[in-house]
Amino acid sequence: MGSFKVLGVNHLGLAAKDPVKCRWFLQDVLGLQPLGDELVSEQKTLTAMFAANAPAPAQTRLEIVSPQEGTSDGPISKYLEKKGGGIHHFAVSVSNLPAALEHMKFKGVRMVDQEPRSGAHNTLIAFVHPESTGGLLIELVQESNS
Repeated sequence: MGSFKVLGVNHLGLAAKDPVKCRWFLQDVLGLQPLGDELVSEQKTLTAMFAANAPAPAQTRLEIVSPQEGTSDGPISKYLEKKGGGIHHFAVSVSNLPAALEHMKFKGVRMVDQEPRSGAHNTLIAFVHPESTGGLLIELVQESNS
């Protein structure tokens, strides 16, 4: 089995009832820097990443996740319908995502994703099922330069 390290918090995923207002608050009120928007079409999800004005790796990032325009059946639509707005997921950076997935399987952890998949902002990702974490949706993220 390969080895991996948890490198730290990657971001918090925020499902906002009003993503436009949330964007305004993060950018114009708090002064967070926009890092870009990206449509993850296979998940019917639009992401908008923001960062605090701190040097990496201490940089705190928040990601607004919202349903793709014109859709109502993606995971974010279902989350908003069921729970309203809030923290959707907690993401941690890992050094080696395939090795992290092997480790999860070895430990009997239930996964949403069995294999790494392409994520927003040039990453590889895999989600851990909330059933294995005490109710939290956790995203494992490997940055393109990791």
